[in-house]
Amino acid sequence: QVWPILNIVCTLYLIIYYAICWNYSINYNKTNIISDLIFNKLLKIYANPLLVKYYYNEYNQQITKIIKIWVLNIYLIVFNLLVGISETIRIHKNSNNCTIQTRTYYKNYNNNNKFNQWLAGLIDGDGYLGIISKKYTTCEITVGIEDEKMLRQIQNKFGGSIKLRSGVKAIRWRLSNQEGMINLINAINGNIRHSKRLIQLEKVCLILNIKCIKPSTLDINNSWFSGFFDAHGTINYYYQNNIPKLFISVTNKYLNDVQPYIDIFNGTIDFDKSKNGYYKWIISNEISHMLFYNYILNNPSKSNKGKRLFLLKEFYYYYNIKAYINNNSLLYKSWLLFETKWKNINLR
Repeated sequence: QVWPILNIVCTLYLIIYYAICWNYSINYNKTNIISDLIFNKLLKIYANPLLVKYYYNEYNQQITKIIKIWVLNIYLIVFNLLVGISETIRIHKNSNNCTIQTRTYYKNYNNNNKFNQWLAGLIDGDGYLGIISKKYTTCEITVGIEDEKMLRQIQNKFGGSIKLRSGVKAIRWRLSNQEGMINLINAINGNIRHSKRLIQLEKVCLILNIKCIKPSTLDINNSWFSGFFDAHGTINYYYQNNIPKLFISVTNKYLNDVQPYIDIFNGTIDFDKSKNGYYKWIISNEISHMLFYNYILNNPSKSNKGKRLFLLKEFYYYYNIKAYINNNSLLYKSWLLFETKWKNINLR
């Protein structure tokens, strides 16, 4: 009683899918691609009678549930054609030790330029592009544990896994799936500019057969600055003669990797001999701070410390009316409340 109904469902399934493919090939003149989809994808994966028999025997499902599976497959294929996303199929086991086919979808994020620029800046600072066994590519980003939410945004777009680093208060996002790596490289290609990371990108592009694009010239509308700040930036204030002095800085071992900040946002670059030596870009006046603040409004920081950047305007409001002076006034109490807000950001 079950198999005749299943044959009808399969037939309808083939007719609907062939109609969609035929219309698609007429409109876009991609007959060869559509034929490949029909015979390689449909016949080998979705319209495989052994797969239907497997679901029936393994799970002893009711016919309504099996029909739902085929309807869902039709929806997924239509969505795949219309939206233009690629698909990988994974096999895993459920709690009953039964093998289940699942599909992971990777969207093309080449058009999300702001996010791609920010991500390239983050990878330039805290990332690594590598090759395993001379043929597998990987990408890693290691940040403080308070920035898990930031890594989750990347994971939601490209896949990968997030794990705690043993012995340190840090977490690492790692991507090794080839489909995900292709999407990632296409997203950051042309935005990577760090001295070491650019060499790593060229090697990865060679393995993936992708042309490596040289980085474009930076301007104040490029989100790379906020990504690199999330990796190597600092914002804080300290008291000097009972007056709060705020500074924003970005550090790196190589001068040419912090030089773009001084070109766009002014400030100074100092060399610190400690920790094997590094260069530090610093801005410490209100004009430069507000320039950087306006930049962040259009190119938001995504790290936990970056939340302090959005308090810059409030800081200078209290600073200019000298609310920090301890005279037991309500104004000073307002300043203390602001200080509490500032300090608690790293605790969330």
